[in-house]
Amino acid sequence: MDSRFRVATEQSAAAELEATLTETISLAREKTRRLAAWDEVGQQLNNPTFYTAWYANRAKNIEYDSTHMLDIAIYDLNGKVLAPVNTSSLPQKIDTGSDSDYIQVRDHEPLIVVVTVVKDPVSKKKLGYLATLYQLFPILKGLSHFNYIDNTSISINIADIDKTSNLSLLEHIDYRLTSDPYAEAIKPVIQESLLQLAGAALILTLLIFPLAAWLVNRPILQISQQIDQLQFSPRTAVNQQIVKPLFIKELDKIQTSLYAYHNKLNQANTNLDQKTQELDDLAQHDPLTGIMNRRAFDTYWREVSDVFKHSTNEISLLLFDINHFKALNDTYGHHTGDEVLIAIARTINSILPKREQLFRLSGDEFATILIGATPRKAMQVAKQCHLAITNYPFDTLGINEPVRISIGVADTTIERSDNLNALHWQADIAIHFAKRPGYSSIVRFKPELAETTQGLFSNRTHSAVYDAITRGTGLIMHYQPIVNLQDGRPQYYEALVRIAHEGQLIMPSHIFPLVEARSLDQELDHHVIQKIITDLQEGVIPAGTGVSINISAPSIIDNELIKRLAGFKPYMDDYKLLIEVTETALITQLQTARINLETLREMGFSIALDDFGSGYSSLRYLGAMPVDVVKFDITLTRLVDNKENNPILSYLAKMITESGHLLVAEGIETPQIAEQLSKLGFRYGQGYHFGRPMRLTDKPSSDADSLNYSA
Repeated sequence: MDSRFRVATEQSAAAELEATLTETISLAREKTRRLAAWDEVGQQLNNPTFYTAWYANRAKNIEYDSTHMLDIAIYDLNGKVLAPVNTSSLPQKIDTGSDSDYIQVRDHEPLIVVVTVVKDPVSKKKLGYLATLYQLFPILKGLSHFNYIDNTSISINIADIDKTSNLSLLEHIDYRLTSDPYAEAIKPVIQESLLQLAGAALILTLLIFPLAAWLVNRPILQISQQIDQLQFSPRTAVNQQIVKPLFIKELDKIQTSLYAYHNKLNQANTNLDQKTQELDDLAQHDPLTGIMNRRAFDTYWREVSDVFKHSTNEISLLLFDINHFKALNDTYGHHTGDEVLIAIARTINSILPKREQLFRLSGDEFATILIGATPRKAMQVAKQCHLAITNYPFDTLGINEPVRISIGVADTTIERSDNLNALHWQADIAIHFAKRPGYSSIVRFKPELAETTQGLFSNRTHSAVYDAITRGTGLIMHYQPIVNLQDGRPQYYEALVRIAHEGQLIMPSHIFPLVEARSLDQELDHHVIQKIITDLQEGVIPAGTGVSINISAPSIIDNELIKRLAGFKPYMDDYKLLIEVTETALITQLQTARINLETLREMGFSIALDDFGSGYSSLRYLGAMPVDVVKFDITLTRLVDNKENNPILSYLAKMITESGHLLVAEGIETPQIAEQLSKLGFRYGQGYHFGRPMRLTDKPSSDADSLNYSA
């Protein structure tokens, strides 16, 4: 009996190992396909000039999951690597054709080599090939909770193999079998069942058949009920005491059912843990520096605020800002700028107390929260960070001038209250002065500093704006008409954000500085979208017209944008819906922006290019991006008063109109300007002459008429 159980276990173990190995290779293929879709891979194939630098600095520091990946290489259509790299473990030339994979063994370590085709995301044209090299055993052991194999005993019994298949590799894998608790439990059950069967036969000879039948069927019925309970109640614990059945057939059913349930549950838990970890890493970490991002900071800040209400611990907020970072970026290039950000993040992180974390709030701004640190200790940490950055050898990055940072410090000893949000504007004031001439590069907030900022950092305004952006509190939408210049009728309305707070109206001039400083563009866009959808539901916007929604640059390239705007679908038939973007929104990640805009077009949105003429590349975007409406910036509109400039405006209007775009002129304040622009070919107009921004349920008035301006 023992030998039969062992043979069955060995067969199950071999099948389990083969299935897990196949799944491991499939996972490596999927990871490689994801890497092949990375836009930087396509960029290298289109322009391989800097491939060696890209390989050394970017290939291993990628946004995607690179766990257990040892190497990566890009090949042209002929299968030749773009540039030889001495440290690469992958071949210089590969076989071309379709996707492929094989196994290598080096020094008793099995490796997976995966080759996949790289295609242009739009035209689907083949650009070249991408190859990756993965460790096999760490992925294989992490995929499955083996039932028949001791996970720690898996090894390879051959030193080197140049190229082999996964099935051939199975012949060279050694492992130990695990003890089978089910089999050990079943052995005495079978023995006892045989004895019971013999006893039942004897009893049957004595004509006690009903009692024998009851003794046989009762335990089998109990086992069947337990299996049904496990199937319909997956969280029910497995009963370790095995019911004593009488027939081997039923025992086989028990073992098979329990193993199937056990495997499915383990696999589901493994997949759930992996997906949860991947999503958490993507949502909470900055892909460039590896530190926590803005979203993680907001989550942590809420947790600290809740604890602070019931604690007497002192809390300090430190803001770090890189001086003249934009100039440095423009002078030395984005790659060097990225290296500076990484170096500064690592340097500051190395000085912070172990329990504290560094967050990247925006492009060149970082923050940390010190809990339980006295103001003196907080200033000491700030000075250590400043000194470390000052002494960092940035010249090794090719930078000739010194790189400096400014630090603003705010702590709860200045103004003790239950609302920690005051630390935000206090730290903003401190860093504002730290960047000014005549002040130290490290400034701790004092009340007298706030008195000299002339209301720029109003505590009340800052808190109200922050709450509105992050929670939607007090956020309201005003609408300004865009009219037909021929008859003056509104065609649609532009949605403009305002914040109502304590009987006053906070205007964009006080809203967007905080949005930009704290990189809260996507949070604000989310609440604006929800407010506009609510206004459509309540009939605030007249049917038969439409609404134009301004979308920020970070949202335009966000993968979640399409889902956020899906709420407008029920209103597509009754309203004209436009998405307004500025040139700034199109400057970075053009490819992603174009894909998102084309998807929105397919959904039924029109795309408007706002502030045309305010930048340097407006005409470029008209040709490269899916744009339906062009809104002339107010600086161009005002040129209509100058007759010498009229031919330029007329030419631009004619060129853009003939290319199939609708023209809208912004900033029209008099009927004379409206008439002149109409003659020049403009179809629509917007400005105070036609109406100021207002709630459409209000009487016609300016923003200031309905609520007071916030100073």
